[in-house]
Amino acid sequence: MDQKRSLAPVMIGTGTLSSAPDMLRALETLENLEYCYEAHGDLIEKGTAVLVKLMADSDSATMIVNGCLFLNIASYRYLDFCQIENGRWKLVLHGDVSSLTLISIPEMNSESGEQRCRLLLEPEECGFESPILLDDDDEED
Repeated sequence: MDQKRSLAPVMIGTGTLSSAPDMLRALETLENLEYCYEAHGDLIEKGTAVLVKLMADSDSATMIVNGCLFLNIASYRYLDFCQIENGRWKLVLHGDVSSLTLISIPEMNSESGEQRCRLLLEPEECGFESPILLDDDDEED
């Protein structure tokens, strides 16, 4: 009898991710979001932002500047995700003493009134140290 190969995890609707590629894939579905940053259990900042850059780079910081989120997954150990009310998603990135909670603000397709889901990265494999730029090629001219 053939040896069975190990299967990769399947997470639908909720889960915890610790691998960089899985965290990147989950985060690349976000664009407009509400955020809440906590350190040592204290609320540091909350507001709304647009995810403009997603990266895995040990030399870059995660920053929210002028309503723009530059998110570096190397700043965090793992990510929890779950679906919450009205089709929104909650993703919580956990560092050693801090957490960054991101809640999606769904973008609606104006023609159908349905939520629009978009993939921000190209399907090619990217290296862990490579910065990832997010471009919205779906915008109309």
